[in-house]
Amino acid sequence: MSEPLETIRTLLAAAGLPASEAEIAGLARTYPAYRAAIDALYAVPAAQYADPATRFHAQARIVEWDR
Repeated sequence: MSEPLETIRTLLAAAGLPASEAEIAGLARTYPAYRAAIDALYAVPAAQYADPATRFHAQARIVEWDR
C-alpha cells in the first residue's frame, strides 16, 4: 500500500492541499478504486474519437427587415 500512499502525498503536495495523516491514510485506501474508475472512463474503444461536448455553431444570417 506504499504506492497509493506515496501517490496521494504527491498529489496533495502538488495541489498545495493540507491533510492530516488520518485523511491521507483514508485517501490512500480508496485511491485504487477511484483510479480504476477513472481509467475505465477512457477504456471505451468505441468512444475513443467521439466528441463528448455539445457544440453550438453560430452562423450569421442577414435578414432584410420590412421598412
